[in-house]
Amino acid sequence: MMQYFEFQEENVSCFIEITLEDTIVRTRSGQKGTQGFATEKVFRDAGTAAEEFDRLIQEKKEDAAFYFRLGDEYRL
Repeated sequence: MMQYFEFQEENVSCFIEITLEDTIVRTRSGQKGTQGFATEKVFRDAGTAAEEFDRLIQEKKEDAAFYFRLGDEYRL
């Protein structure tokens, strides 16, 4: 499962991509048109990973600077 957000920072368009794969939550963020910076966090079980994924998604949805593109399969 993947969620993709974009935001404008000064005159630069940026992105954050949050991916859930079983027990792994990956985030990738940076300036649009670049590969960005990636992190990966492995959890004990899939339920805990899903909770973290949901928490990160909710955090971005509550931040007015971000906008969400529903069902977007965008890849850089």
